[in-house]
Amino acid sequence: MKSVKLKNSLLALGMLIVCLAVCPKSVAQDAEITSDELTQYAQVTAKIDSLKADMKAKISEAVKSNELMEGGKLYNKLNKAKGDEAKLAEIGASEEQLAAYGQIQESITAFKKEFKEQYTAVVKDDIGAGVYNKVKKAIKADAAVKAQYDEIVASFSTEESEADGE
Repeated sequence: MKSVKLKNSLLALGMLIVCLAVCPKSVAQDAEITSDELTQYAQVTAKIDSLKADMKAKISEAVKSNELMEGGKLYNKLNKAKGDEAKLAEIGASEEQLAAYGQIQESITAFKKEFKEQYTAVVKDDIGAGVYNKVKKAIKADAAVKAQYDEIVASFSTEESEADGE
């Protein structure tokens, strides 16, 4: 009987030690990330998502609008070939089509470069790289911070819905 009580006491003591070791860290993380920082991060993330959507739309338009790419079908085949001469020969694309594909790839590279510059500028100007990285890391590491962030993002959606309804 005494051994069971001793085991339970040791188990309880162990759980207390684990809690004391873990709890201050999560409390400290919560204290480090303010709701203003989370809100700023959410706003920056929304801007970045918009920039990314714009970039994807430009890429899609560049591919689909090129007559030589057959609405994107040939582009996809050439892209899958990844420069493999045998696969390219199998596809049977003309020199003109290959040149068009190369121009599209250059455009995509330019779109990605532009996105990266805009992304960096938004982070730097709107929140700062240090705060951005701190919040991003905290969201990944701490479920409570993630939950708070998710609430903020959800409130943005609610505000947008209400504004659209008016």
